[in-house]
Amino acid sequence: MLALTLAAVLAANPNPVEAWSRKACPPPKQTPDSNIEMKFSEQQRAECLKKAMNKALDKVIVPLKKSKPPAFKEWMSLQADYNRWMAEACAAVEEANWVDLASGERSMGTGYGFTESQCLQQQFAWRGFYADAWARKDWNGIQQALQGFSESARKARDTLQAYRSKAQATAARAPAHVEESDMPVRQLAQDDWKPYLERLERAASGPEALARRQCALHPSPAPDCAQRFTDSLLSQLDFSDALNNQESGN
Repeated sequence: MLALTLAAVLAANPNPVEAWSRKACPPPKQTPDSNIEMKFSEQQRAECLKKAMNKALDKVIVPLKKSKPPAFKEWMSLQADYNRWMAEACAAVEEANWVDLASGERSMGTGYGFTESQCLQQQFAWRGFYADAWARKDWNGIQQALQGFSESARKARDTLQAYRSKAQATAARAPAHVEESDMPVRQLAQDDWKPYLERLERAASGPEALARRQCALHPSPAPDCAQRFTDSLLSQLDFSDALNNQESGN
């Protein structure tokens, strides 16, 4: 099961992005013996890819500080918002795996954080690849990679919308108040659902705004630049496990 999950992570990115991520941060050669070890390994690789992403971004952004100050400021602002969106969106994917939409309960376990690390790996790898190609002015490489997200983006968009609809229905019947409990499983009250749904909304709507700003910085954006870039972000928000768990009654 662990090997299959790791394979799914690697398959989520188009091949050039995967190749970049493997070169920057080679995956572990051996499969960890436990969920805890696997989670730790995934967290380490996510940190490695974050550093590689930032290094690639520096190649694009730092030279602009003197040569094009307005572009430098926009890149810095964009990346700050991009970082916030990645963190929040991947946290939303993680949290969805621990919320039972049938009962309205939230649980906790030793595997918490595993899915979030996988999500961040994918986002860091894509952003790092994109920045690296941008610094080299490899516009064709970027365009080819963007095209690779189309099909997975459609599925991810449909899955996210289906999950949000189910979450909204569960929130609508949530109790107004719930007694405090030290148990690992607890009922979510209306006040819990409000920020939960708001974060799902930000995860879903964030890519479009980020895409418009990114394409505005492109020297010669394609007509479908914003749509392609939006797809690249949404395709890596995988709510399929959370949705399947609800539909199977798990």
